[in-house]
Amino acid sequence: MKFETETIKKDFPIFDKTKNLVYLDNAATSQTPQVVLDAMDAYYTSFRANIHRGSYEEGEVASATYEEARAKVARFIGADTREVIFTAGATASSNMLVSMLEHSVEKRVTLFLPEKGLPFFGEGDEVVTTVMEHHASLIPLQEFAKRQGLTLNYIGLPYGEAGLDYDEALRLITPKTKIVSVMLASNVTGVINDVARIAEMAHKVGALVICDATAAVGHMLVDVKKLGVDFLYFSGHKMCGPTGVGVLWGKKELLEKFEPGVYGGGIVDDVTMEGAAWSGIPMRFEAGTPNIAGAIGLGVATEYLTKIGAENIREHNTKLTQEAVTRLEEVSGVRVISEKDTNKNVGIVSFVVDGIHPHDVADILGKNGVAVRAGHHCAMPLHTVLGVPATVRASFYFYNTREDIDALIAGIKKAKEIFG
Repeated sequence: MKFETETIKKDFPIFDKTKNLVYLDNAATSQTPQVVLDAMDAYYTSFRANIHRGSYEEGEVASATYEEARAKVARFIGADTREVIFTAGATASSNMLVSMLEHSVEKRVTLFLPEKGLPFFGEGDEVVTTVMEHHASLIPLQEFAKRQGLTLNYIGLPYGEAGLDYDEALRLITPKTKIVSVMLASNVTGVINDVARIAEMAHKVGALVICDATAAVGHMLVDVKKLGVDFLYFSGHKMCGPTGVGVLWGKKELLEKFEPGVYGGGIVDDVTMEGAAWSGIPMRFEAGTPNIAGAIGLGVATEYLTKIGAENIREHNTKLTQEAVTRLEEVSGVRVISEKDTNKNVGIVSFVVDGIHPHDVADILGKNGVAVRAGHHCAMPLHTVLGVPATVRASFYFYNTREDIDALIAGIKKAKEIFG
């Protein structure tokens, strides 16, 4: 597919309805192409039925289309179809994974990695994560550590840098470490972490590796096998899919040992007065009626992004990010917080303007048709480390243009004029 931004923008109804919209809030949620909307509409208007239940035509079509969506998502991230669990989003995935782990520990399930075993948690055991994690990843881990009596350690940043301190990671990941959780790309600084490197450290001591890939999937090539992690999750709405749907991926040899994180219908082979026998994977982890239309839409979104091309998306985002960083640094009083080596940046530029609160900057930009986000971006510990309470964040995607950056810069200068 030939990459032409103006042609691509025609795939998105919102840009036709709001022609002056400069949308630079893609790290919060992306826009949705018509092909995804059509796929979801087809479910509601042509074969609206629950899945894996009815033997009538509409039910069978719904079930088949839902499972086709699972296969599409699996191909998109280089996974086995049985390893893809549909959830309500990254936050749901993170919480469900912790619940799965906790239920497994309660039933004294021993979880084996290729070379080491992860037994039950004991006194002195540790969990390692990073200072840049999104609250959706961090808080479930914090609460899990409290309940299990585990020590939670944080990999920090080298002074003056946006990326992780890998020397500190090597010191912190020890034989006492049972879980390592690291995000693939920061939703604040945009930095792409060397997750494969962290995973190798963790597996040497027998720890499980969890990866939040929400800011990365759909914005760069993500292959779960190459990353070497044990679990990975992301949301559909940040990668041209609908809201309310996401994915939790896990290695099948681990999923087969895990207890369900949520209980209900659809996850059992048998139920008696005494208990239940779980279905195979991934069904045992999808209790109740899922977001069927959302999953179908997400599957189509992966096909759409594949046609655009991961390399094209990455190259386009890198060019825009480089130009944005360069031009922002030319504006007096603007300080860029993000990763400035744009080859290591997923497409996110956060910044502050001297003397103007980030919310005021974002408000003025919004009034001038430029959509950005201001705040701590659900990453308060990272902002504490960076020494700022909040930032303004401009995040790019493949339908953005250089003219969008022009509008961003003009809006910032307008804010400077208003605040003197």
